[in-house]
Amino acid sequence: MSKKILIANRGEIAIRIAKTCRKMDIIPCGIYSDADKNSLHIRLCKETMNIGGAMPSESYLRIDKIIDATRKLDCDLIHPGYGFLSENRKFTEICEKEGLIFVGPSHKVMSITGDKVMARRIASKASPVVEGYEVSNESNASDIVESMGFPVILKAVEGGGGRGLRIVRSSEELKQAFVSSRNESTISFGSGRIYVEKYLENPRHIEVQILADPVNSNIIHLGERECTVQRRHQKLIEETPSPALTLEMRKGITEKAIAIMKEIGYENAGTVEFLFKDGKFYFMEVNARIQVEHPITEAVTGVDIVEQQLNIALGNGLPLKQQDMNSKGHAIECRINAEHPLSFIPFPGTVKKFTPPEEDGVRIDTALYAGYTIPTFYDSLIAKLICVGNDRYESIEKMKRSLSSFRISGIPSTIPFHISALNDRRFVEGSYDTSFIDKMNRFSSKEGEIAAAILYLLPKRLEFVESRGKEEQNLWMKSRFDWIDILELVDGWYPQLG
Repeated sequence: MSKKILIANRGEIAIRIAKTCRKMDIIPCGIYSDADKNSLHIRLCKETMNIGGAMPSESYLRIDKIIDATRKLDCDLIHPGYGFLSENRKFTEICEKEGLIFVGPSHKVMSITGDKVMARRIASKASPVVEGYEVSNESNASDIVESMGFPVILKAVEGGGGRGLRIVRSSEELKQAFVSSRNESTISFGSGRIYVEKYLENPRHIEVQILADPVNSNIIHLGERECTVQRRHQKLIEETPSPALTLEMRKGITEKAIAIMKEIGYENAGTVEFLFKDGKFYFMEVNARIQVEHPITEAVTGVDIVEQQLNIALGNGLPLKQQDMNSKGHAIECRINAEHPLSFIPFPGTVKKFTPPEEDGVRIDTALYAGYTIPTFYDSLIAKLICVGNDRYESIEKMKRSLSSFRISGIPSTIPFHISALNDRRFVEGSYDTSFIDKMNRFSSKEGEIAAAILYLLPKRLEFVESRGKEEQNLWMKSRFDWIDILELVDGWYPQLG
């Protein structure tokens, strides 16, 4: 008899997990909130259950409701996806007590990875870490920062995802930053524990994908991912392999990642994140779950990471050996968000047209469809566009074509930003760091603002542009250097908007 799994998540990651479960003859079951009654992930699950309110705190973060759903749907396993409860050790512990197979590390491992202070202490046995300490109050923070020197960064001890992060460059900023960091940490993670560490200016952000099978003491890596293009600590573009690393550097970072996970006693799939500056790696944290950007690793290795997660969780072991891992080609992922392409302000709404690109080596992970209304309650991610080529140049060119042919109307999206980023000389050369977006010639001109307003407010005008000749129909999707072309096509609106 086939096993049943509850996918304790929503959207594209729930769909992604359900597809692999069906391939493995595991029956996927799903949950949905009141706001997700028309979500596509419901259709991919064999059985589903409404767990209530639209707010995450009323649904996807309610452990009691999720456990109740597993009982009523008679599930054997539970997969948390990413976000929500995916790294909540209390949730993991309750799943274990209920006799459910949790697809991820045990609550004991979560207790280490979820505590940045403890994780740093253990990781320091295998890797350099940036100087940092937990602080109990503002006075304590001030004393430590005085000895450490500015700039520093405040972080939530028991959180992630950019919540609670505050960069501090002076003693005048410290008091307000400490209070706001602690408050956000308490609201987001139920813990006000804060630590401060020396802030590395404009490093690169590189992570290593790990698979760990505790039964057979087999732990391997699937290479690294470059995740440096970020805004407010949220990743926007990822690629693998990293254009910054030599073969020797790559060997060094992957060996450090495996050594760290061995020290922790890690289980299942996870990611070790590093900061990279002046040729040196510094351990940052462990993400004890599947990552948003996992598809680019799958694209170059041919490994279905969700399948391996399930194999490990079910006790089937990890059939892969390190010597058999042979990455081929280069892959890039662009996270397409329902946001204004200039300000990055989220804009939920109803999708009128949704036509993804079609080409060999192109993958779309999404829960979007024409007629779907994007809820206001969740993350603004609406699609992940993954392109793989024989080399970095080919994958960049394929991504440019795919972005230019991607049609999403009725809502604004970050596609124009992504096209601009991929045309930026620094990205093309691979010589970028975390200041990339800050230094971009982002759509700051008057013409760019007007063009963005047209993109958002005048869908009929977009249809008109698309109905023109082949050469003109993609103008509105071009990079920032071509906004003036759009304005010329819609010059009848220019005076009114200007």
